[in-house]
Amino acid sequence: MGEEREVQHDPQVIEGEDELPRQPAPLRDPYTPEPGPRPGDRRAFQVLWLAFIPLAVGLGFLIWAAVH
Repeated sequence: MGEEREVQHDPQVIEGEDELPRQPAPLRDPYTPEPGPRPGDRRAFQVLWLAFIPLAVGLGFLIWAAVH
């Protein structure tokens, strides 16, 4: 049983060393992450830092209002 052999044609199932029949892996795994951020992703994360400016201003105003 060391050799893989086709057990069933459609859907294709491969039998190997273990006892569980498995389907072969697809050519491209849909859950494989990309190697890095795309140009649009990089730009979006750079702009995301600008969202902290209004938050800092609002937090500063709240602290100022609580003190006075």
